[in-house]
Parts: sequence; structure tokens; C-alpha cells
Amino acid sequence: MTGFTFKRLGVSTLALATATVSLAACGSSTNSAGGASSTTLTIGYDSDPAPQGYDPLLYGGGQRLFYESVYQSLFAEGADGQPVPELVSTFSYNKAKTRMTLKLKSGVTFTDGSKLTAQLVKANLDRRSNSKLQAYSGFAKGGSTEIKDVEAPSADTVVLTFPAAQGSFQTNLMGVPGAIVGAKAISDPSLLNQGPDGSGPYKMNAAVKGSSYTMSRRPGTNAGTYPFRTIAYKPYLDKNARLNAQISGQTDVSLIDTSTEQTAASNGVSLAKNGGTMLDLLVFDKTGVTSKPFADKDVRRALSYAIDRDAFVKTVAKGAEPTANAFPKSSPGYDPALNTQYAYDVAKAKQTLSQAGYPNGFSFTITASPTIQAALEFLQNQFKAIGVTMKIDVTTSTGQLFAAVNTQPLGFIPLTMSNEIGVTAGVLVGGFANPHKTQNPVIGAALGAASNASGPDHPAALKKLNGALIDEGWLIPVAEQYAYAGYNAKVLKTPTYPGTDGYPLLSSFKPVA
Repeated sequence: MTGFTFKRLGVSTLALATATVSLAACGSSTNSAGGASSTTLTIGYDSDPAPQGYDPLLYGGGQRLFYESVYQSLFAEGADGQPVPELVSTFSYNKAKTRMTLKLKSGVTFTDGSKLTAQLVKANLDRRSNSKLQAYSGFAKGGSTEIKDVEAPSADTVVLTFPAAQGSFQTNLMGVPGAIVGAKAISDPSLLNQGPDGSGPYKMNAAVKGSSYTMSRRPGTNAGTYPFRTIAYKPYLDKNARLNAQISGQTDVSLIDTSTEQTAASNGVSLAKNGGTMLDLLVFDKTGVTSKPFADKDVRRALSYAIDRDAFVKTVAKGAEPTANAFPKSSPGYDPALNTQYAYDVAKAKQTLSQAGYPNGFSFTITASPTIQAALEFLQNQFKAIGVTMKIDVTTSTGQLFAAVNTQPLGFIPLTMSNEIGVTAGVLVGGFANPHKTQNPVIGAALGAASNASGPDHPAALKKLNGALIDEGWLIPVAEQYAYAGYNAKVLKTPTYPGTDGYPLLSSFKPVA
């Protein structure tokens, strides 16, 4: 979908690292003439959606399309990208916005036979102290969207208490972070190594790890919303293998890399597209733990001034749009002034570096997959012009990519900004992009204000959060890229994306006839 398949992220490091391995095609649901099965949908995926088991809270927005087939969330992502109740029937806040009351739907059954109850929701959310569950990181003690307490005063009522006002917390309970796991798997999490335990529209009935995952529609599921009896997810981490599978008819719809979009179109593949995927240098180290210069935000900002974003797009990211914003152009928090403030200026970059105490520059190492090597080599030359040496360590080792988050200062990662507050809280502040648990009062205050803002105050609060992330140098945006879904128009109607999400909604996959 993006030109850089290191992985588009919502809240996950796990799938990020898996994108360095190429997988071959396995099976098919269509033939090259476009004769798809009327009951089976085969999706060409851009990552292994379950590299460490089937607990959805291990993952993030990049795995939503997979996990929404087998799990339901307290709130789902609506067609406009905004939260809509799914397992919740109604919700309300107290006047101070420090308590949120959820009324649950009745008649919800999980794969293990257990029922949706307030106690089960509490048991799920009480896992928020588990640091391995990336999607819960913002909810933990000290997190930017901390849940202080979860109560279950009745069988269908859940009450969340926050240490600070939260005016739109439903956004944080949307999608993967709000996914609810069945009672047996909550009692014995090892069961999630074997398969999902959810209440979603489908049940997994076969899996070849890293190669194919087959789901069958559960009895009672609305066939109008989910018309396919069977869905098969097939990971093709190599972008060309994924494209070839779509062209040859092995898949009905695939997540198409930007760099192969024109080839797809010229070979008869229909395309749906959406913006909102930000190509960013994420600053893992803000305190100098792995590279002393990165402790100074002026050093981080100097790198931003050193990037010719227009040239980057023309050279290695054709079809993208240069930007210095953390948020997409369609976001109410987008601020065009940031593009001017952080415009390409080598002299300013050198001056800023000198003021930070590095007039002769410095050196550091970045580890990356081969798919983003060209982009990093472009940036390497840009940084060289201001005296900064960025050594690139290219690897296909999943372990090495994981380790780099903790041992190196930067990573170049496509970040899907489908939920500005959720991604900021769950990835940038409380998630994998902040491995050293750095606290920043400016960003913390802006995030708190944006989380609590509503109505006409919301855009201004988001814009302030956007500016705080950039000015404090927590990420260095380079471009905004389109996400593409290639599909067989003889088989499927045009898929649709929720808001600025980089993945279509599962419910938008509808047969032509």
C-alpha cells in the first residue's frame, strides 16, 4: 500500500518487523480470468497479521482489517473514521469528564462460548498493566490516556475512571485497543497462541502461520454486512509477489504498494486509494541513551531542516505529497505553517546543529529492511550535507529490527494516522516509538487537551498537538502517501476506507452481484 513496506503502523512493533520477509503465494480463490468464488474472498495482505499469536492487543491499526473479522470492539471505526458503538449500546460521561459509563449490548457470544458481560470487559481492561500489550500502553498507569479504575456495577454496565478529564475517550476504545477477548482466553492467555477468541463476524478455521489464515462466517452474522461465507488472508510481504498474485487472480483484493500502483493499473487491476499514511523518521531516543546528540531537540529539528521534501517525493516517493506535519492534510489538526517553518534550509540546519554543540556534526546508525533502503540513502545524502553521518544497516532479520527500536535513535516508518489522538497516545507517547519511556510536558499537556477537547475546540487542540510533536522533535515527517487497494472489479465493488485509515473496512468488501 505504501511505497515503504517496513510497515504502516497504528500501535504495533510486532508486524513492523515481519515486513522484512518475502512470502510466496499459497492457493487461490480466483482464476486469472477473474472467475471468483461467489462465497470466498481472498485478501492479499502486506504483513503477517499474527506473528506472535492472536491476542489483538499485541498489535495495532495495521492489523485492524484482519482482527475485525474475528473480534468486536467496544467501539468500531465508522465509515468516516469516527468511533461508533459496537459492543457498547450507549455511553455517557459525568460533568467533569473523569468517569465514562458504558452500557453493553446483550446476546454477544465469543468463540469459547462465553458471553459478553461487564465483568469480562473489566477483566480485559485490567490487563492494561501488561507492558507486552502494545495497544493498551496508553491506558496503563502514567500513560497519556490512563484508565485509573474499571468497575462493573452490574452485568451490563462498565464504569471507567480517569485521573484527568477525557472528553472523547471513545476514540481510544475504537478498533484494536477496544477489542474484547473471550473469558477462557482471559483466564488462560496461552489459548491465544492457538487461535482467536472473539465475537467477530468470522471464526478462524484454518491457519498456516505466515502463509494463510482462513475464516468462516459465524452463524447469525448479517450476510448483508458480511456477504462472503469464507475469507482467506494471504500475507505477501514482498510487494511484487503481492502485485503478481492480484494480477494473476490468486487474490480478489490486495494491499498494493505505491511503487507498484501504475503497474497494477496497466495490468487491469482496479484501484481504490486513500491518504493518511505519513512517512516519518520516528525518534526513538529523546534522552541520548543510544546516541547522545539526540537528547537535544535542536539536533532533531536540525535533521528536519536538512531534508528537501520536494526532492524526496520526486526521487523515491512518486505520488506522495511533501509535508512537515505529523497529521494528514485532511486532518483538522493539519497546519500548513509547519511546512514553512520546517522548510528545507541547509544553512539553518547547520546553525541549529552548531547551537546544540555539534558544529562538526556527528554519526549514528539506523537499521532497516531492504524495502526502505532507497529512501534512507536519499536521507543519508541530505544529512551528509550538514555534517551528520547516518550509517545504514540493511537486514532481513526480524530480531535485529526489533532490537533497533531500543538500541538506535531513529527509525523510518510509514505511520497510518487514522486516529491522531490514539496514535499519538498509543504509538508515539505510550507505545513502541517511546521505548525509553520519555516524558515530555509540552506534548503531554497538548495530548491531554486534545483528548478532552470537543466541538469547535477540537481542531485547535489537534493543531497544537501537531505542533508540539514537531517542535519537540519527537518525529520528523517527510511525506504523506496514498494507500492503495487493488481489486478485481468483475468480482468486487469499490472498497472504501474509514476516514484517513490506510486499510479498507472489511464490511466494505461487497460482491458485484
